[in-house]
Amino acid sequence: GEPSKKARKELEEFDDLTAKLLYNRGIKTKKEAGRFLNPDFDNHLYDPFLLCDMEKAVNRILYAIKNNEKIGVWSDYDADGIPGGALLYDFFKKIGFSNFVNYIPNRHTEGYGMNNEGIDDLAESGVKLLITIDCGIRNHKEIEYAQKLGIDVIVTDHHEQGDDLPGAFAIINPKRKSSKYPEQILCGTGVVWKLISAILKKERGLLNEGQEKWLLDLVCVATLSDMVPLTGENRVLSYFGLSVLKKSRRLGLNRLFQMLKMNKQNLNEDDITFMITPRINAASRMGHPIDAFNLLVAEDDGGAETYARHLDHINNERKGLVASITKEAKKK
Repeated sequence: GEPSKKARKELEEFDDLTAKLLYNRGIKTKKEAGRFLNPDFDNHLYDPFLLCDMEKAVNRILYAIKNNEKIGVWSDYDADGIPGGALLYDFFKKIGFSNFVNYIPNRHTEGYGMNNEGIDDLAESGVKLLITIDCGIRNHKEIEYAQKLGIDVIVTDHHEQGDDLPGAFAIINPKRKSSKYPEQILCGTGVVWKLISAILKKERGLLNEGQEKWLLDLVCVATLSDMVPLTGENRVLSYFGLSVLKKSRRLGLNRLFQMLKMNKQNLNEDDITFMITPRINAASRMGHPIDAFNLLVAEDDGGAETYARHLDHINNERKGLVASITKEAKKK
């Protein structure tokens, strides 16, 4: 609809069409319009320590790093969880910590969330701290099982909580009922990036200033893939993430861009959601989620080439499968 008189006055510096477009996106004041049109990295992001349990989680992770305890990273198998797992992988590598393992469950054999068999595997490999990404908020029994095995669990998630919270060591989720964090609709990888920001706020010496900005490419991919509204913090993270993607140092993504004839300098949201997201999701739907993870963290040209080709191949397989299922369904 048309802006109210009050809103039109607030948005007086804009022409009628721009004012109407802003108004229909829920933007009714000059300040809101400024935030929406000109995202500011330094002023438009919130203190990560405003998230419940953040202090506790950061201290526990720093303790594990300093004492070289083995950390497990359990991420969901979709285009939000996989980039989140790669994000923590990159962060640990950048700070010179290598005693960790990434775990991504198989969609078809293990299903969504945590499971005891996977926890057993991690416990046997010596994991003492388990960080979940994009899952865990409803895994009460599995978390209790892990804690019984002597594994502390830090949940990072963005799904709605149930009636009560699981008994994890710490639970970082902007949708917690007790949460006072101003941005409720971060994607799972966005929550992980806030955790990394908090760790660096506490121990700035772990990384050179500004290095965490290079991780925003994955936050952008996940934010766009997860279809969260591009307002508030999500807008800032995806705006700056897109500029990092245009200069991305990731060999696997660069190889995929080349293969799909995508011009890196002109990347936009649609390029990610229609070209990159389906290939990450195809890996999981066809039973190979770890291949999408390996593409994102590839450290040599050979690996980048292999995983880019493989992801494109299984995406074509997925398309063929969907077409034949649709044909069969129409027949019936």
